Amino acid sequence: MADKLEMKLFDNTGKEVGVKTVSVDVFGTRVKTGLIHEVIRWQRAKWRAGTHAVQTRAQASGGGRKPTRQKGMGKARTGSNTSPVWVGGGVAHGPKVRSYEFSLNKKFKSKVLCGVLSERLKEGRCMAVTTFGLTETKTKDAVNVLSNLGLSGKKSVVVTGAEDKILNKSIRNIHKVIPLNAIGLNTYDIVNSEYVLFTEQGLSEFESRMAN
Repeated sequence: MADKLEMKLFDNTGKEVGVKTVSVDVFGTRVKTGLIHEVIRWQRAKWRAGTHAVQTRAQASGGGRKPTRQKGMGKARTGSNTSPVWVGGGVAHGPKVRSYEFSLNKKFKSKVLCGVLSERLKEGRCMAVTTFGLTETKTKDAVNVLSNLGLSGKKSVVVTGAEDKILNKSIRNIHKVIPLNAIGLNTYDIVNSEYVLFTEQGLSEFESRMAN
């Protein structure tokens, strides 16, 4: 079995200028749908604020003396107006502040990430670009490059290198385009997009990340 795969390489005019050789350990991984779901569930759980809360009967305003006497009223015996059965009373078994996070093995998460990228490459929806050719922050020029690559109007993840600050600023306001550096590339954003575009630097940094 070959230890390398090929990814199409384009320039900023949209012309195919060759291929990038990529590791089969990263872009030749297969994972089951259930495992992808588990990682996405983990990501979404981390994003939940968990700041929901209600007052219990101990926290509700009131309490004090007994609302009615114990006998002779012909109705239920009541000890406090903060009881959950009273209007304005506390809430029984309501939500409290909590964290929804849970743990997943780092190698497991990496394998799933490689798996969804491998599927995009297999489908022909993962490619690399030599450079965007930007010398200043200019969204219009970045839009033109994406259009040349056939990604105009398509939900895409653009994976950049740590030093591609001009590129990140130029594409961060483009509709349907998510700029991520090699460290930030994640399963959820890939699954939620149609195409993945690497800069050469971003691809190099991502493969180095997966090797560690």
